[in-house]
Amino acid sequence: MNTGARRARAGGSVRRTTGLLASGAALAVLTACSGTALGDDTYVLHYTTYSNATSDQSRTAQRWAEQVEEITDGGVTVRLHYSESLVGADESAQATLDGRADMAQVGSIYAASDLSMFTVIELPFETDNPEVQMTAIERLYEENETYREDFDRQGVRPLFPIPLGVAAVGLEEKAESLDDLKGMSIRSGGLTSDVMLAAGANPIGMTANDIYESMSRGVVDGYTALALANLPTFGLSQATPYLMDPGIGAYSSSIAVINEELFQSMPEEHQEALLEVSDQGISMGLEEMDALGETACQELTENGTEFSSLPEEEVAELKENAGIAQDWVERYEERGYDAQSVLDDYRRIIAEETEDSDYVSPLAACMEGQQE
Repeated sequence: MNTGARRARAGGSVRRTTGLLASGAALAVLTACSGTALGDDTYVLHYTTYSNATSDQSRTAQRWAEQVEEITDGGVTVRLHYSESLVGADESAQATLDGRADMAQVGSIYAASDLSMFTVIELPFETDNPEVQMTAIERLYEENETYREDFDRQGVRPLFPIPLGVAAVGLEEKAESLDDLKGMSIRSGGLTSDVMLAAGANPIGMTANDIYESMSRGVVDGYTALALANLPTFGLSQATPYLMDPGIGAYSSSIAVINEELFQSMPEEHQEALLEVSDQGISMGLEEMDALGETACQELTENGTEFSSLPEEEVAELKENAGIAQDWVERYEERGYDAQSVLDDYRRIIAEETEDSDYVSPLAACMEGQQE
């Protein structure tokens, strides 16, 4: 997506009040609606994220913030608030609207009520290429009106998508087929839970921070709705004896957004800087995801983890039985969305971008390395 295209994005006239900073349990007024901290053209932007400071997602945001500050000569500083310390993950989009934050990492898994059409990227079995998925997220904003209207209605401007990768299934016991998964209690989330149900497993909702202890205590038999790069963050790359690729592919993502009215109030040179650095967002995100994915692969290998893949014919069977894409369309068309057009454009863009991408996900790269 080029800078000119991003500059053409014009949001609504959402009234913005103040930026707020968490201090202990209290929130204190920090800046006026312009976002300026010193009464000149110096801006302090507060970015809220549910990710911890060492995750690949936060490392991506850190790099973005550093480059923005550098390119604006300190005119724009971004302060990151990790692990829901500013607002909860499910409040991220609303927080940028009501002034509790200037920017936010909005996860698709938490976006169903605020950015419903963004959840199309959670649909399983659509692509196993995170780079293609990231590009589709950007292009959908430019090419599909129904998708774009959600963001405009919320008064937020998408800056850059942040990859999560390809879904893996970590297990205490070996599994190589759908029959092996039947009856297992698997930590899951989002639409991946529907896949687990179709596979005959029992999806269990819990935060990623609770997986390690829950597996060690036998509360769950395994986990999914996580990618390879997530595993070191939660101590799972050293505690997963079996790892399966279930064929789900890219299963979720998040996107960094900024309050549109705030963005429009900034000097043009600051707007240009934010968009220029955002054009590098996908490459930065993939680099950080690859780095942690490599760490995870090394730790899994050192700990003797056995890898497996669900057979292709069983993946096809699972996709057909789950019927998740059609259910997604029907659910949102009942709410007045032209969801079919969003899905059609998403699939068209995926097909176009797949031809031009040779990116290999960390999970696929790790499993290929095991076979050599």
